[in-house]
This record gives sequence, C-alpha cells and structure tokens, in this order.
Amino acid sequence: MEKGCIQLYYGDGKGKTTAAMGQVVRCVGHGFKVLVYQFLKEPNSGEVRVIRDLPGVDYIPNEGKIPFLFNLTPEQQEHYRAVWSKTFDIVKEKFYSGDYDMVVLDEVIDAYNLGVIDKEDLHAMMDQRPAGTELVITGHQYGMDLSELFRRADYITKFVKEKHPFDEGMPCRTGIEE
Repeated sequence: MEKGCIQLYYGDGKGKTTAAMGQVVRCVGHGFKVLVYQFLKEPNSGEVRVIRDLPGVDYIPNEGKIPFLFNLTPEQQEHYRAVWSKTFDIVKEKFYSGDYDMVVLDEVIDAYNLGVIDKEDLHAMMDQRPAGTELVITGHQYGMDLSELFRRADYITKFVKEKHPFDEGMPCRTGIEE
C-alpha cells in the first residue's frame, strides 16, 4: 500500500465491525495481506467464519468463552487481562513485522477504555506503524476521553444509535448482530 492511514470507527451505533470487515474484504480483493484481531469477542460470529478463510487474511482468535469484564470479580478480571495481554503481544509482534498491508483491531477502543491493554501500546502502534500499513480500530466510547486516539487518526467515523431492537429487549440475532 502506498500510504497507510489510521481509520477509527467508534460510538454506540451498529456497524463498526461491519465497516471494518468491509475494509478487510476490499483490501484482500486487491491482493493485499490483512491481520485481524477482535478484542473481547469470541471467534464464532458470521464475519469470522468468512474472513478467516479468505486468502491473505491472518485472523488471530481468542480462546474460550469471553465474559463481560464488568461482571467479573477483580481476581477474574486480572486473570482475563493476563490472558488477553499474551494474545495482544502476538498481535503487536505481527503488526510490527511489516508483513501486513492492513491491520484491523476490532473493539480495541473498548480494551483501551477498560484497561485490558496499556494505552501507551495502542498509541505506539498508531505512531510507529510500519510504512504502508493501514490501521483500522473500532469500539465504543463509554464517555471516555478518546482525544489521544482522535489526534492520531486520519479518518474518524462516529456511529450513533438512534434506535435499536436491543432497547426493547431483543437479543442479538444470528446473521445480523453476530
């Protein structure tokens, strides 16, 4: 890729991951190589079943059930942070290798806000990405200050929920939200 930029998709609206996966499809459709890691998500959603089999996509899965961090005891939170930290170390090593034209860190903003990753690690990835590597990051804001991420991003798209069936008690639907 000639010039890599940073794309940031955030907010409480539906479509952040969908947009990021669309970028994956577009990128590999042109013969580029893509790395994808989804923070705080199990590797069983519909998009994962497709993208991990695409030529040129390196998908790093999480292992086992992924609990909601805010439902855990402090001890359990530390356990999961340690597990995710090891996976993030693998992601960082691959990212800095320069082998990828695009790297997608789905829900990394949530991991950033919840203290699952060191904020400085994400800042460094944004500041020191290999030449020609496009970085796509997604997640919710949760009222947190994202100014350091915004300052570094080339594209910023906010997804705003105006209405969602979840508000009326409808669970996630296979093929739509998962």
